[in-house]
Amino acid sequence: MKRKRRWSRALAAVALGLSAMGLPAWAQVAITPQIYTIDLSSQQHQTYSFRLMNFAKTSIPVVVSVVNWTMNAQGQVEPAPLQEQSLAPWLQINPSRFVLPPDGSQVVRFAIRPAVRLTAGEHRAMIYFSEQPQGSQPKGTFKVLFQLGAAVYARVPPFTMLGEILSATPDGHGVQFEVRNKGTATARMIGHYVVWQQGDVPSGNPWPARLGSTKAKLPQGLVAMGTLPLDADLPGLTRSVRLEFDDKHGLRPGRYILFMRGTFGTSIIDRELRFSVPTARH
Repeated sequence: MKRKRRWSRALAAVALGLSAMGLPAWAQVAITPQIYTIDLSSQQHQTYSFRLMNFAKTSIPVVVSVVNWTMNAQGQVEPAPLQEQSLAPWLQINPSRFVLPPDGSQVVRFAIRPAVRLTAGEHRAMIYFSEQPQGSQPKGTFKVLFQLGAAVYARVPPFTMLGEILSATPDGHGVQFEVRNKGTATARMIGHYVVWQQGDVPSGNPWPARLGSTKAKLPQGLVAMGTLPLDADLPGLTRSVRLEFDDKHGLRPGRYILFMRGTFGTSIIDRELRFSVPTARH
């Protein structure tokens, strides 16, 4: 009997703030919330909870575990060795093993009870919900066992979130970012972007009044708009982040201006970048 676990993709999906629901192997299970951010100075001795939901018609045995984790320059989540200041050993979870009923759900509660004084800054742990094998599979087949992760970010003041865009390179399909975080807590870009054809930018204000509305008709010359990527950038990490425009066909050849505004942690984003899309060579 062969079985397959897709560990790394589950890790990456949660740690980057992405939904695992779009991945076919996990289409019948979901977890909410996927991320907890906790200020330990103001939320001491509290209990938190996740809800794991099963949309399948069969029961699923699940085991809960906790690990320490980090992230590499490509944005991939990796297990990290435990240290004295690691958060993982201090998470108390109940229940740690259960059977998820068909068309049902299970609440899993956790509390943070450190036996050591946690230093200022951010401490992270990943809580895994792992399907356990049951029964036997027909010869020559395999069963995909899910593993969903939920990230816990616990912060002890004072902490800083100092995201910095080192470079932003737009093209016909999106923007390639190189970013780093000089702070002591995870930072994310929060904001919007618009792309105009050069010569069509409204005088004094490139931002449409109904930015982000799916029902709004794009003004003449506005070719793309949306939100900045929410990818996590851990403290001290320099990494790559990709923003894809909604139009998968890409922009037509021409000259454009990209405008971005928002925040990256406590840093302000306010950028204007000119770029060109060349004519494709055949």
